[in-house]
Parts: sequence; structure tokens; C-alpha cells
Amino acid sequence: MDSEGGCYNCMKYLLFVFNLLFWLSGAALLGVGIWVIVAQQSFITLVGDNPLFITGAYILIGVGAFVFFVGFLGCCGAIKESKCMLILFFILLLLIFAAEIVAAVLAFMFRAKTEQVLSDMMNKTLQEDYKGPKAQDPTSAAWNYVQIIFGCCGTTGYQDWLTSNWVQNQGQGTRMNFPSSCCVRDKASLDNKPTNETACFADPTNSAYMNAGGCFEKMKSEFQEKILIIAIVGIAIAAVMILGMVFSICMVRNMEENTRM
Repeated sequence: MDSEGGCYNCMKYLLFVFNLLFWLSGAALLGVGIWVIVAQQSFITLVGDNPLFITGAYILIGVGAFVFFVGFLGCCGAIKESKCMLILFFILLLLIFAAEIVAAVLAFMFRAKTEQVLSDMMNKTLQEDYKGPKAQDPTSAAWNYVQIIFGCCGTTGYQDWLTSNWVQNQGQGTRMNFPSSCCVRDKASLDNKPTNETACFADPTNSAYMNAGGCFEKMKSEFQEKILIIAIVGIAIAAVMILGMVFSICMVRNMEENTRM
């Protein structure tokens, strides 16, 4: 009997520990979702009114908050030895686990299409909405900021700017084929000026003065690093969920057996 009681207590506290990890995993997902919305506001501006990226970020926040709540529920159920809480916890875990599998499959299936949609929306804002290097509207400011921070030019390259409304509407005498934010910055300069703006405009193929490569690929690489973090967190959550479901059912069965006795 003492042995059974010891195993039951061990199971109870293990369930509490696993739920604590689950709760922290939810907090991590919530944090990544908030980071996407707050820290990557410039990227959100560049994809315009496309709801795909923004919706995905808010879904991440919602899932993180839900996982956070379920983890808290599991901790309380384990400590208070509440059969009702543990059964509800098991059902919610099962639903989250199923949703996680569906989301992973859909993300894999539509990955290429999603990337194409985001690339097209970036190019659309570049072609139609950019107003100039000194313009203060959100789209222009976002493009200038992104090109400086990521060291890139255009969606796929500086050639994207040649057909933009901003370039086409300039007077012939003062025409710029791309914004000065495409030029390599002087790291020693306190005001972050271009290394050699004249050379940059004279020869845009010279990577010493001109940012080589488009912004989409460079920004995609940045987000892929975060996606790897999300994938690792997702695998950890899945492992914790399986263990949580097993321990919760074992605890409920043990409580039922004790009630019969």
C-alpha cells in the first residue's frame, strides 16, 4: 500500500513538473508571437493588407495563451487531485495535439505558396506605395529601414525599383533608379550615411558600395531562424503533451480505484 501511495505521489509531482514545462512552453509561444507583431512591424508594413502574415502571428499568440492556460489547469489539477480538472486537461491536451499535427502538415504543404504570396505583396508595396527616401509614410519608412538594417535592395534586387511608380514619376534631370537606403552604410559614421553614395549610384553591381541581394531572401533567412525555434518548442510541447496525457489518465484511474476501495 505504501509502495502504491509512493508511486501515486511520484506520478502526481511528475505531472506537476511536466505541466510546469508545458506552461513555460505556452509562455514561449506567446513571447514569439508578440515579438513578431512588435519587433517586425516594418515587415508587416511591407506585406501591405495581406492578412496571412498578421493572422498567423495572432494565431501564434492565441495558441500560446491557450497552452499557457491549459498548463496552469494541469498544475492545479495535479496538486489538488481534482478528477474533473484532470479529465478536462486531458481533453484540451488531445485537442491541442491534434491541432498541432494539422498545423504542421498545412505549414509544410503550403510553405512555397505562402512565400510567394509574401514576396508578391512586398513587391506590390514597392511598386505602388513607395514615395521616396525622405518620405515619412509607413510604407516608405519601412522600406528604407529594412534596406538599411538587412543590407538589401528591393524585393529580389535593385532592378525591382526601375519599374516602380516612384522612379517612373521622377523628373529626368533628378532621376534616381533606387533609394539611397540601398547603398552600403559607413559603419564608422555616427549618422549611418552611405559609404560612397556617388559610387553606389554609378555602379549598382559593385557590392562594395551597393547592397547585394533582395530583401525578401534576407528577411526570410531571419524568420527561418525564429521558425527553427518555434519548431523546437513545438516538438518539446508535443513530447510534454503525450506524457501529460498519460500521467493524467493514470492519476484519474488511480483515484477511481481508491474511491471503489
